[in-house]
Amino acid sequence: MRRLCGDRRGAVSILTAIMTMALIGFSALGIDIGMLTLSQRRLQGIADEAALAAASSSPDRREEAIRRLLAANGLSDVTSTITPGRYRADAAIVPQDRFVPGADAGALRVVLSRPVPLFFGQVLTGRNTAPVSARAVARRIDMAAFSLGTRLVNVSGGLPGALLNGLAGSDLSLSIGDYQALVGAQVDLLPMIQGLGTKIGLTGASFDTILAADVTLPQLLSAMADATGKPDAAGILRRMALRVPGSKVPLTRLIDLGPLTNTARVPSRNLIEVDAYAMLRESLSVANGQRQVALNPGGSIKGLLSTRILVAIGERPASTPWLAVAQDGSTIVRTAQQRFLIDSEVGVPLLANIRLPIFVETAAAQARLNSVSCTGPVQTVTIDALPSPGTLAIAQVDQSRFDDMSRSPITGQTVLLQLLLARVWGYARLDLASDSAWQQVRFDQNDISQRTTRTVTANSAVSGIAASLIQHVTLRLEGFDLSGLTGIVGAALTPVAPILDTLIGDLSELLGLRVGQADVTVNGVRCGAATLVA
Repeated sequence: MRRLCGDRRGAVSILTAIMTMALIGFSALGIDIGMLTLSQRRLQGIADEAALAAASSSPDRREEAIRRLLAANGLSDVTSTITPGRYRADAAIVPQDRFVPGADAGALRVVLSRPVPLFFGQVLTGRNTAPVSARAVARRIDMAAFSLGTRLVNVSGGLPGALLNGLAGSDLSLSIGDYQALVGAQVDLLPMIQGLGTKIGLTGASFDTILAADVTLPQLLSAMADATGKPDAAGILRRMALRVPGSKVPLTRLIDLGPLTNTARVPSRNLIEVDAYAMLRESLSVANGQRQVALNPGGSIKGLLSTRILVAIGERPASTPWLAVAQDGSTIVRTAQQRFLIDSEVGVPLLANIRLPIFVETAAAQARLNSVSCTGPVQTVTIDALPSPGTLAIAQVDQSRFDDMSRSPITGQTVLLQLLLARVWGYARLDLASDSAWQQVRFDQNDISQRTTRTVTANSAVSGIAASLIQHVTLRLEGFDLSGLTGIVGAALTPVAPILDTLIGDLSELLGLRVGQADVTVNGVRCGAATLVA
């Protein structure tokens, strides 16, 4: 042992073996880790491009877009994963948590991974390759503006004038031609808001600041006139601005600009256009004016001796605008609850007149954005709509609680015919329960450009309201049994049903919503460019 310990032969071989392993280790550290880092950086650049390519493509073509990109870069051994979700650009959230996987809400995350060959590292690890991965998040803001309960009205008789006069609380002195001009005119919404800001001293302010400001009806109508391309409609709106009261209009209850809220400039003209009449009607209904309107067409409706109409418009639900700009389904618009009572008299030869009160109520319809699809120049928008249920009745209505939308004003049977020795009572009621099923409505490029209104009908909807009620009415005779009196009343009501249905249809169109139906309009769409956000 003493001789062995003192023998120095072969020491260089041992040191060489030890240093060789160290040299291999340092080589692996310098070369292999360098190769892994270089490969990861290159893969990160490809991942960024892949995320942008996928975000710029339709959902069914995202994988194909990534495959083409990888093939163009000669990367056949890369695997990819696409995860849709939502990106919240909130400074209070740490960057790695801003992307939330889930339903496709305009953002997606792309993860790429590939094996990288090892040179010296395989001696230490026993593996020929090591995996590297890269991830990127891209976002595209595709926006659509849509409104609920807007319909191009059929201007007839003095009904439109009486309705708008009642909502405004003053005589607007508009002719049938004036209403037709308003119905055919479009208001460019964003320039209107920008011009409104100038009128109230908020030049250069963001849209949300202007919408939240104190705006009066005259100021709003003047801004609408400046933002419509029809000179005749502009002149009518300016004349109306001189006649309406100075009531304040809470525009935030009408318009939700969503992603455009903090914008201070108009991105493009004609991006969001709204019907001038619908905008006027909704503005008057939320202003500090009348929410109950009494109309008296008198005997101007052929087939009816007299007609009186009472209209009540409920408060719009909180945070549910009439028109919204959205990029996902988180924004829901709802209509206000509406009621109207048509009280008519029908003449019967040799008898007293028949009084026929028809009560119609619509609950709140709803709509939300389902998706925006941008494939090249072709744009399509899908809207989910939930039509409104309603209540129809021929009954006695307590007008003292007509404005109370929390309870029904129907109290029971009503007297249809009053004679000296007998009375005929009548009652009919149809409650249209909501089927609670959202229905999808697709708008193509032509629908969007033409501002086409699509009507979604609930399964429980009734066509021919007056005819349906008269068909279901129950008649009861009180007093002397005059021969065939109930039959005479029933026979007298049948011919006036089409007349009353036409009147109900005209009034529904003026109010913007039919019973059991939801009218949806896409007022504009913008397909944004893909942006890398993480």
